[in-house]
Amino acid sequence: MRAHLAVIDPGVRVPELDCYNRMSRRSRLPTTYHMPALFGLDSLIRAEDGIAGVVVLGSGASVHDPLPWQDALSAWLRPRMTGGTPFLGLCYGHQLGAHLLGGEVGYLFPDRAKLVGMREITFDANLLWGEAVAGRLMVSHRETVVRVPEGCDVVATSPEVAVEAFAHRELPIWGFQAHPEATPSFAQNNNVPFDEDPAVLGFGHGLVDGFLDRVAALAG
Repeated sequence: MRAHLAVIDPGVRVPELDCYNRMSRRSRLPTTYHMPALFGLDSLIRAEDGIAGVVVLGSGASVHDPLPWQDALSAWLRPRMTGGTPFLGLCYGHQLGAHLLGGEVGYLFPDRAKLVGMREITFDANLLWGEAVAGRLMVSHRETVVRVPEGCDVVATSPEVAVEAFAHRELPIWGFQAHPEATPSFAQNNNVPFDEDPAVLGFGHGLVDGFLDRVAALAG
């Protein structure tokens, strides 16, 4: 199969097709779309030859849930991450990536309250997005990475969350706690208050696009 980007949507309620469609239109490589929580791993296994990179989106699930689809996805994903396949984790995907590499994920608050809305986040310089930068991203989460895996660095922070993003020092692995892929439809699907100019979401899209371009460059 031709080199392609696999976008994994582990949503348990509704598909984030608008987010996928934006990435698919922007990607220089063909893209495939997979929903393991609702439909299992069959489509992912059929498409696994030629996977040049993996994006894991958000989910209402927790990495601590003992769900069969999570065990299957983890068993499929871990060797690819450690084997050098470029990986981008977004919210749940960020937490799952950290968890699979030996990091720790926990709740933000004892009552498991959720943070939703837009948040200002400061990013250190990184090859994925260039020089140090700050911007606002959409957020919707109860859990967060509380300890990054060995071999990884914290590359973004905010007053609310210490680990807004992490990057592996040697492997092409990145995770973002926020939703840089978010669109107005994402906000509506997830009950995130959002009445701003959609152009504000362009900062996050640029972060995702940096990964898309990196995957395409590595794929040659």
